[in-house]
Amino acid sequence: MLKLLIVDDERGSREALRLIFARDYAVLSASTAEEAQAVLSGEHVDLVLLDVVMPGRSGLDFLRQILADHPEMPVIMVSASTAIPPVVEAIRQGAVDFVGKPFDVANIRHVVRRAIETKRLHRRVAVLETELSAAFPTQEIIGRSPAFAAAIEHVRQAAVTDATVLIQGESGTGKELAARLLHAQSPRRDEPFVAVHCAALPENLLESELFGHEKGAFTGADRQKQGRFDLAGSGTLFFDEIGEMTIATQVKLLRVLQEREFMRVGGTRLLRTNARIVAASARDLRRETAAGRFREDLFYRFNVVQVRLPPLRERRDDIPLLLAHFMARLGPALHAETRGFDAEALSRLCAYDWPGNVRELRNVVERVLVLHSREPEIAVRHLPEEFHAGWPQSAPAADTAAVPGAAPPDAGGLKLEEAVSACERRIISEALRRADGVQTRAAESLGTTRRILRYKMAKLGLAG
Repeated sequence: MLKLLIVDDERGSREALRLIFARDYAVLSASTAEEAQAVLSGEHVDLVLLDVVMPGRSGLDFLRQILADHPEMPVIMVSASTAIPPVVEAIRQGAVDFVGKPFDVANIRHVVRRAIETKRLHRRVAVLETELSAAFPTQEIIGRSPAFAAAIEHVRQAAVTDATVLIQGESGTGKELAARLLHAQSPRRDEPFVAVHCAALPENLLESELFGHEKGAFTGADRQKQGRFDLAGSGTLFFDEIGEMTIATQVKLLRVLQEREFMRVGGTRLLRTNARIVAASARDLRRETAAGRFREDLFYRFNVVQVRLPPLRERRDDIPLLLAHFMARLGPALHAETRGFDAEALSRLCAYDWPGNVRELRNVVERVLVLHSREPEIAVRHLPEEFHAGWPQSAPAADTAAVPGAAPPDAGGLKLEEAVSACERRIISEALRRADGVQTRAAESLGTTRRILRYKMAKLGLAG
């Protein structure tokens, strides 16, 4: 049961408030600030009803102390006086409301209920923000390959503007993470980030989800509902997989982008929006536009700043980093004793094309940790089936490198730079072997240029 603390030097007021709230709350009381301080030190209290005028330490003075010790505590001030200055001062110092004596029972119950519900919502928002931070840790964007670093730099540059941004990339490349990074580094960072997953919403619900609806707009609309544009306010509205949106909805969205105003379903009043628009698509929207599946005018509205996130096969340098990151992040939660991957397993992981990109890599790491958590190292035999088909039964054991955190039996473990270099050396050597030594063909198979390939070969000490 929630606990209320009543602080009032008048016994009659304390008793009146106790009778009003005793049915729904556990009621504690104190006649002085000192008594109340002792209660707050030893009890969990959900709300304080505090008299303004008390002998000794005044209610306003004690209010400052309560909020200094318990910043999230809702405090409602109580007074027989309706003079404006004490009310203004109490609210200025942080009281959530002010009620007068004699008490209006219905009103004071409503004020207390609203204050507690607001506290609960703030706590829930804090929990959700924590969960989102864990699910989308923008401070942990992993990658140092040139193509990925350039994409993230474009995100950071666009963040400080209000330009509409289009993020293109295959499924699993981290488009929503990039959008959240953009929001987190923008002047709107303290406003909401609202995501619309276009592919997950049926066409008959998408318009209502975007713009909201009025009561009675359609069967089942028993109350007004705010849409995503309402919820975003002056924050960021992120359209994930915008290419999945139908032409009919595209027309309505185009008007919002052009006029910065919209109307709820069943409504008659135009509403303004100040939300910043960010969109993402795994489809090539330019090709979709040429094929008539995406409106050209809407494409150009979205395509003010375009960021392309490279697939994982084009940033193989980052695979060891990502493996180490997910091992460190997922291992403790799964109680895994595994330190990393041995050299041959790492080689296959680095050479794999990863059609599901970073999302697939994370899932592979989680799978091997769940199934082989007691293994000191993950070997090739522990990897999923896709890492066996088409591979020789045993790979050459050159460069005994392991993912950071793993140690070969005869060594004390390799540093990250050494592990990455060993992985690169094996990948480039294999690409050159398959291309019969033709560097241009090897570079194409690796998704890079001949110039970069020659630079890597020189850096790794491979013959040219």
